[in-house]
Amino acid sequence: MKIRIGLLLLLLIASPLKAESLRIVTEELAPCGFQVDDEARGFCSEVVLAVLKQINLQAPIEFYPWARAYEIAQAEKNILIYSIARIPEREALFHWVGAIAPYKTSLYKLKANTSIQVNSINQAKKYQIGVALDDVRLTYLQRHKFPSLKTVSSNVLNIRLLANNRIDLIAYDEASFAQILQDEGLDASLFERVFRLDELSDQVYMAFSLGSDTNLVTAFRDGLKIIKMNGIYDQIQIKYRNIE
Repeated sequence: MKIRIGLLLLLLIASPLKAESLRIVTEELAPCGFQVDDEARGFCSEVVLAVLKQINLQAPIEFYPWARAYEIAQAEKNILIYSIARIPEREALFHWVGAIAPYKTSLYKLKANTSIQVNSINQAKKYQIGVALDDVRLTYLQRHKFPSLKTVSSNVLNIRLLANNRIDLIAYDEASFAQILQDEGLDASLFERVFRLDELSDQVYMAFSLGSDTNLVTAFRDGLKIIKMNGIYDQIQIKYRNIE
């Protein structure tokens, strides 16, 4: 283990990096990533910051609505985007650094809507489902040819639509659902998880935009490997056990 870490550190020293053009983008999605007094916090943010420290780089983390962060990562080089799900439709669109956090996705409804019953993907197709633009859940549901999708600019809007009974279901990250309800001042007991989307329950990643400096990509991959081998990643994970 120590020999492997040492070799990775030597490789990093041998390839000096410049951070002038590096940008890091993500979205507000507690507990994975959020801001407190303009500082990045959360499980995924701390992993990214630990990698930056490991490879001796500094760069601010910019928070945007997901569609905007995704657009930036598609349009510019040397953009690191994180908390991004890795699906077949995105495989060739990024340089994938590595997995940084587990996540699980489920369909939610208003508990009072007892007529809504979902025990399979096909059964879910009977209902209108709220999704956000450029979100992995939209891509997934389109792939499975869901006929009735309500696409809006952000997941917050979908939460509001669901709370007002204007859509039947919302597909959302399980670890973040309670937090977004709290942020919106909504009673969590009014909502119910009805079906887990297993294909969207795996890991979220760090990834670089195409055209990025290969030395940057390699350095982040090595830095992530190091913090997973030397125990730093595990220490961060202990702080956020509820993310699983």
